This record gives sequence, structure tokens and C-alpha cells, in this order.
Amino acid sequence: MDSISPEIICAVATPEGTSALSVIRVSGKGSFQLIEKIMSLKKNRLRGMRRKVGRIFEGGRTVDEVVAVSWPEGKSFTAEEMVEIICHGIPGSVRAIIEILIKEGARRAEPGEFARRAFGNGRLSAVQIIALAALWDTEKDRSVFTGETEKNCRKLMREIEKAREMIEGNIEFGETHLNEEDESIQNVFTELMTSAKDFREEAASIEKSSRVMIMGPINSGKSTLFNVLTGKSGALVSDEPGTTRDGSSCFLEVRGRRIQLCDTAGNDGIGLDRTASEAVINGLHGTDRIIWMSEGGRTAPTEKIREKAGEIIEIAAKSDLKNKPETEQILNVSSVSGEGIEELREIISRVPGSMSLSCAAKRIEESVKESYNFISLKEYDLAAELLSEAEIEARRIIGRGENIQLSVERALAGMCVGK
Repeated sequence: MDSISPEIICAVATPEGTSALSVIRVSGKGSFQLIEKIMSLKKNRLRGMRRKVGRIFEGGRTVDEVVAVSWPEGKSFTAEEMVEIICHGIPGSVRAIIEILIKEGARRAEPGEFARRAFGNGRLSAVQIIALAALWDTEKDRSVFTGETEKNCRKLMREIEKAREMIEGNIEFGETHLNEEDESIQNVFTELMTSAKDFREEAASIEKSSRVMIMGPINSGKSTLFNVLTGKSGALVSDEPGTTRDGSSCFLEVRGRRIQLCDTAGNDGIGLDRTASEAVINGLHGTDRIIWMSEGGRTAPTEKIREKAGEIIEIAAKSDLKNKPETEQILNVSSVSGEGIEELREIISRVPGSMSLSCAAKRIEESVKESYNFISLKEYDLAAELLSEAEIEARRIIGRGENIQLSVERALAGMCVGK
């Protein structure tokens, strides 16, 4: 199997700081030759699955004594030539080895690039990438990567296939035969709907936490809304302009969805307030969601925010005091009266975009339910067609994941450099 990139990449795979040992990953065609060179080894010493204790040299000087472990193409995490260098966990030594690797032709890996190569080379499926990323979410109680999500998706797909084949096989015998099979169909669908529901909930649990930023002009009520949504008093509230600079952040569960909610400084501030706001805007990326609030909905988001945000939810703040906007695209919200708060919770609990794992799992569940409804109406052809659509959806999830690309990209973006 040819690697997806001719470049050799390298990165530290262990946490920064001083430790007993550190691991440096090197991947890409030519990795063996590169490590053999800097360790002064015989040619092909690292070909295949090999291990070698030795030293890394630079200009005839020993940089560190290390263990090099190699994997051939098709056997490694990335499915490329790959070497892991186990060295002493001394920051100076680790930096020196990385610099030598770069000097000899490698480059620093981007965040999640090793996993991206594993995905591109067919070593990991789309749903495995998402489940793997969930291990790094410190807000989730996951300690072992077991592949259960993919296993459960395959189980669900088999159950869908079984139900579809039962309906299609019985259609040609006519409605009379199907009526006689009512109990069997009922049992199959009872199990299937439970599995579809369980998978939808599991998909939501491993989906990367969605970051929601509360933004808007100074004194539009951002910190008060933050406190209302979190049920805490984490954000300082005052009538004095510029109270919020560093902002507050909190993980919370909304309608079963893990959300990271962030309060921010007013975007129209001056001095330190402007600096704080610009830092937040510059740190936005395409998967962040923005609650944009202004009094009466009179102030629109800036073009820069529109360009960098993944989704903008515009709300008219202080609706109990101000004239309400005429447009239906802006939600009226009052942190005092509670108007619009539940509607806002519902909106931020949704995963944006149809190309997410959660949305795909929800489509499967809805197709299964609708199929069962059509059976009760004796519309067996439509029931079978809906199950066929659900089966295709599940097959795509455990394959290249064309239907869940948003979740894959969010997962890869959240991984560390060495993963």
C-alpha cells in the first residue's frame, strides 16, 4: 500500500515536560533510512518489524541513547513505514532529536496528522477516528479504546439487513402471509428500534464536545446569559462596560449533548477589551458555534466573525425591555423573564451540519421508526425502501465515512500533534 504522502513527518508522541522516557514518532516512506543514518546503523537494519538499541549522533557527538522500534508499510499505525524512537524524557534531548530529524529531511507533523494518514491509508475507519478522539476529551469518562462504537454499528447494520430481508422475502407471498408474520416482524423491529436508539445515544456520547461562544457588543447581557445557561454564577456581571475580558468557560450537558460554553468580551470595546475580543475572534475555527446577542437584535455580527464561525445563532437580548425585531431569523431572549431560553437550549444542543455522526445515527433511527409505521399501514414496499436507506447510511459510517465528514474533521482537529 502506498502512503498518502511522500513526506516524512515527525512529532513527540508523549506529553511535554521532563519524564523518564519520551517517544518520538516518525512516519513516511524513507523513515527507516533516515533513522539508520542518524543512528549510524547498517543499511536495512530497521527493515521490517525490528528493534535496535543504539545512539543518535550529530557531528560525531552522542545526542542520546535510544531504542528504535520499526514497523513496515501496512503494519504500522499509519500503514506507512514508521519508527518510534524511545529516548530519555529530557526536554533538551528531545528537542535536539527533533531538530536532527528535520535537518535530515523530515518535517513537524500537524495536529492529528498521524491519525489522518491512518484514515487515508485505510488503517482506521471514520468512526474509529471519532472514537479515538473521544479518548482525549477530558470531560468524558473514557479510558480504553475498544472499538465498541464500530462493533455496535455493524450489529445495527446486520439487524437492519435482517428486517429488510424479512419484509422483501415476504412481499412476494402477499399481504396474507405478512399478516401471519406480524409477531415475528414485531419482535425484529422491537430489537431493531432499541439498537438504533442505543447507537444514536452512543454516537452523541463520543462526538467531540461542541464549543459555543457567546459574543456581541458590550453590555448586551452575555455574562448574564452565560450564568443562566450554566445554572452557575461563573461570569462576573456588572453594568460597567468592559467587565468581561478573560471570559469564563464551562462544560455542561444540554439535551444530552456535551457543550463547552464560553463567555467573551464585547466586540466593540477599546483597549484591553478590544484585545481580548480580537484574540477570541482570531481563535475561531470552522466548527465553533456563535450565540450572537445584541439588544433588540440591532447589531449584526462582523464579516470576520461570519467568515470564521461554523454557525451563528442570532438572538435579540433583553426582549423584556427592548422592542422586538421583526425578522423571524432572530430569536427573542430574556435572561430575566426566561423568554426564548428553552428554545436556545434546543438550538445549541443540535449538532450543526448533516455530515456529523450524530445526525447520521439520528437519520438511521428515524428511518427505522418510519419503516415500522409504514408496516402498520401495509405499505411494505416503502418500509423496505426506508430500511435499505438506513443500511446504506450505516455502511458508510463504518467505511470511508462520506456521510460523517464533519465529525471526522472535528475529531482530527482536536488531536495532539503526535497522534
